[in-house]
Amino acid sequence: MDEIDLLSAVQPPDGWFCSVGIKEGAAVRQQLVATREQFDAISADLMSRGYNVYFGVAKYATDENRQKDNVKGLKALWLDIDCGPTKVAINAKTKRPAGYIDQDAGTAALRTFCETVGLPEPLLVNSGRGLHVYWPLTETITRSEWEPVAARLRELCTTHNLYVDPAVFEVARILRVPGTLNFKDDPPTEVSILHGGNPHDLSELGAILGGVVKETKVFVPAAPRELSALTKSLMDNSVSRFSKLMRRSLKGNGCQQLVDCYENRAGLEEPRWFDALSIAHHCVDRDTAIHKISEGYTDYDPAATEYKTRHIKGPHTCSVFERNNPGGCDKCPHKGKIKSPIVLGKEIVEATPEDNQVTVEFKDGTTEVFQIPEYPFPFFRGVNGGIYRKAVVDEEEPVFVYKTDLYVVKRMNDPVLRDVVVMRLHLLQDGIREFSLPMAQVMDVKELTKTLASYGVAAYGKSFALIHQLIVTSVDNLQDRKKAEKMRVQFGWADQDSKFIIGDQEISASGVYHSPPSKVTSAIAAHMGPVGSLEKWKEVFALYGRPGLEPHAFAALTAFGAPLLRFLGQKGAIINVIHPSSGTGKTTILHMCNSVYGSPDRLCGVKEDTLNAKVMRVGIMNNLPVCIDEMTNMKAEDFSELIYNMSQGRGKDRVMASANELRANLTSWQTLSLCSSNSSFYEKLSAYKNSPDGEMMRLLEYKIGFTGAIDPEVAKHMFDHQLMENYGHAGPIYAQWLVSNLEEAKATALSVQQKIDRELKLTQRERFWSAAAAANISGGLAAKQLGLIDWDMKTIYRWATTEILSMRRDTSPPATDVASIIGDYINRHMQNILVVEDKMDMRSNKLKLPQLEPRGELLIRYEPDTKYMYLAAKPFKDDCVKHQVNYKDTLRQLEASGVLLKNDNGGPNVNKRLSKGMKVAAPSTSCIMLDCSRKEFINVDEFVMSETEDDAGGY
Repeated sequence: MDEIDLLSAVQPPDGWFCSVGIKEGAAVRQQLVATREQFDAISADLMSRGYNVYFGVAKYATDENRQKDNVKGLKALWLDIDCGPTKVAINAKTKRPAGYIDQDAGTAALRTFCETVGLPEPLLVNSGRGLHVYWPLTETITRSEWEPVAARLRELCTTHNLYVDPAVFEVARILRVPGTLNFKDDPPTEVSILHGGNPHDLSELGAILGGVVKETKVFVPAAPRELSALTKSLMDNSVSRFSKLMRRSLKGNGCQQLVDCYENRAGLEEPRWFDALSIAHHCVDRDTAIHKISEGYTDYDPAATEYKTRHIKGPHTCSVFERNNPGGCDKCPHKGKIKSPIVLGKEIVEATPEDNQVTVEFKDGTTEVFQIPEYPFPFFRGVNGGIYRKAVVDEEEPVFVYKTDLYVVKRMNDPVLRDVVVMRLHLLQDGIREFSLPMAQVMDVKELTKTLASYGVAAYGKSFALIHQLIVTSVDNLQDRKKAEKMRVQFGWADQDSKFIIGDQEISASGVYHSPPSKVTSAIAAHMGPVGSLEKWKEVFALYGRPGLEPHAFAALTAFGAPLLRFLGQKGAIINVIHPSSGTGKTTILHMCNSVYGSPDRLCGVKEDTLNAKVMRVGIMNNLPVCIDEMTNMKAEDFSELIYNMSQGRGKDRVMASANELRANLTSWQTLSLCSSNSSFYEKLSAYKNSPDGEMMRLLEYKIGFTGAIDPEVAKHMFDHQLMENYGHAGPIYAQWLVSNLEEAKATALSVQQKIDRELKLTQRERFWSAAAAANISGGLAAKQLGLIDWDMKTIYRWATTEILSMRRDTSPPATDVASIIGDYINRHMQNILVVEDKMDMRSNKLKLPQLEPRGELLIRYEPDTKYMYLAAKPFKDDCVKHQVNYKDTLRQLEASGVLLKNDNGGPNVNKRLSKGMKVAAPSTSCIMLDCSRKEFINVDEFVMSETEDDAGGY
């Protein structure tokens, strides 16, 4: 019957042919070809070299592989009946034999089956030992049409006890090619066609079998929801190990189906061997497992086994095991709880130190490598992330703790919160979150739950209990290995000027490192750091390099000058830019200064901040510039206190509310403050105090105005938008240069200060101006050297020195301090002066009439003839206190200058009847007696003459 072309009868006309050659001890040869000629040539070549030759009954869509997903079409149903003396042995489990004693017995059983079911006569092939049975179809069908009918055929074979190979009911099955040889026999036997069969319509066979007919719509399940990247990575953490699965199974806590397959593999039916093989193949130790489970199997051949496993798409399920060996899963402790035995061999792959180096890409395109520490026993990290706890019992699965990386970075000591734990959380969408937890909070489960939840840790119940255990264990391990680091409470210079702190960055000559902010610094640190690009920031900052903007540029250079002030012998000074109108760029100057280190506007103090808040901010900024906007409404007394605080370099000591002890004073500094206002604080201080020279010399104040140097539209875009989106890059660059070139930076600053002092002939009185100007100019020179700015520093220097000379003229010191004090007192009390000679009128022998009488309370008496002045002691003392003048020090200075006349006992007060010469006499009162005849003192006659002439009508 070889005149029948089997392949043409049972295969579709379209698609790729699949040829397979299998030979004991040799690699399996599989090839997909486009034409029948190619297939026949390959078959002949394989047979000539002793290979058993097979063909794929289906045709394939591509030449990539012989898998069921690549099947293009089919044109037959088929069976495989095994024959031979070894096939009739009854299996102890299934109570069925694997086949028949010979082909005659197999043929007879097939005939009976067809008659019983009503199937037409099939096409029959002698496979050399057994029988291959085909029912050709009249047209090509799809896999989805073929599978339900084939499944029904298999079911009927089982019901009617037709002993067939159950593994052949699969679309990608291969069967022997007629005209080739079966080399399993010695001598080899020929594969030949025994009987032809007519093609049939699938609906006809489906009706006979009771299966699904061609026209029936096949249910297509919805596409599974795509797994998230996090879920995929966690899934990739786990592998299954066949040796672990078998150990569990032999102990009774695994899969008894696999134990039975292994123990009875000599007489195992092929479908059950294939079940066991599917599990072994998908385990991490498959190279040994597939052969271990197969050795001793009747048809075991190493090469054929390797070949078979290539086409196993996934591990077989428990239902498949049960179908091929009914009752084998009845006593399984995992029945109904798992879908496949492979999960019983699951283990989590632990991360290595190399795996714990995680590269994170940020939104701005930059990347950073994070070294995740090894978790303390019994916790460990999965190779792709996630936290697990080792199983308590051997062979059991590890306990899943949390889905992402969450770990303790370090222990630190916060001066307010004491022991603090720094933690880091990796989130797939939100990036890296780092936060600090006080140890007191770590040990309080309720508080820890709230805090971790606020940072995005989503866990509860047992998972959270394990997270708590992980944190406490990590801290315990760190306490044994390493001393807690000191948490920074100030920005700027640290550790003997070897480091510089900006926000959460610790900058040293060797690099930039993370330094978690303390409770004190965290609010401000949140607004520091780079945003946008350095180049975009440079574009904005370059605008102040234009001619006419030297006042703006000098003030903005406070960003670079503030860190240098400490090397010039001063602790603080204030630069105040003023103009009565808005729109001159006062606030923008402050924003430009802040942009070097962080957010232009959020780093600015505002007018609503209290004096204590301003002082606290200065203490936190330490060596960074302190910008305070709109100081106009600040009271003169508050400004006076602020400016003295600035120059003293420390805030007030305070007593703890809960104990009779001082709080730790963390508010110390050496820096410059840059402010803006609508009016002059020189004028405000002069109105508030008799002699504000001390405050005024700590204040560099100058006016700025409209310049037209920048087009308004350009300014609006650059300052209101581009600057607000690009900042914080220059500060770390500048700081790293400072710590790396400290001696050069110091030398430059001192050299600039000496040049200013020499050229302007500045004195100790102007030391604050000298230091502030030198700091800003030398900082600008360094910034220019680094390429951060490209301004004409000579022009800015000339403007600054000219401005200092102008300020010196406006704030000239009084002839003597006490003369200024007495002069201001007289000016304030012109309505309280009596001017009268002390001597009698020789003509009338009476007291002369007063030249000037008081219009209010009598506080001052001046005698033009004696040149003596008497000040009522108590009102003068009260006035000194009110205007922050030291009363005793004033008396000492008056005495030292010879102006103060003492009483007979050497005391400063004399009794004097101030109203002598007036119509109404009053008793004597305690007075201070001053000799106004000294030239270096006040010329009181000028006051008296001016006032007297004014009363007379003026000149």
